[in-house]
Amino acid sequence: MADSFRFQYRNSNKFRFDYKRTLSLLFSSRWILFTLIWAIGFILIVAWQRTAIDRFWIPPPRPIPRLRSLVFSLTDFGAVGDGVTLNTKAFERAVAEIRKRGGGQLNVEAGRWLTAPFNLTSHMTLFLSENSVVLGTDDENHWPLMPPLPSYGYGRECPGPRYGSLIHGQHLKDVVITGQFIALITAKFGVQSFT
Repeated sequence: MADSFRFQYRNSNKFRFDYKRTLSLLFSSRWILFTLIWAIGFILIVAWQRTAIDRFWIPPPRPIPRLRSLVFSLTDFGAVGDGVTLNTKAFERAVAEIRKRGGGQLNVEAGRWLTAPFNLTSHMTLFLSENSVVLGTDDENHWPLMPPLPSYGYGRECPGPRYGSLIHGQHLKDVVITGQFIALITAKFGVQSFT
């Protein structure tokens, strides 16, 4: 092996490395050749497995947890998550059914749910699943006007009443809003995003 790194003396006092002899000695050893082939094969297999997993294995959607004994789905009340259909009546019917039964869970599946403001009720869980987006409508006629809050100085920032919130409730007990979701109010009223 010491011969493989022999330098040959050439004219003008320059040393030149003998590549042909070095490469032939390096690959003449079958163990070195075997190790090199094994390492290349190992790298190719790992690269193939990573691309196969990333391409074909999509994690299953997470199941919606059952946080209350009585569970409803928003689609059971006629809601459509296409981002165009106004689903306010479906939200109101679902909340009314939960109020009538004394409490429960309302599941909002993945989709774009356009709605006007709606009120929650006591003893309720609003579960918004992954990739669900609650959109507030930009039609001002659907947004109720409410008196200004006392903490804001009775209209100090903006004289007169204020618009109600997208998801609203007053004097409620035992209310949970959870999940991985996005709630948007349209740009006309100021964009507010929650994740």
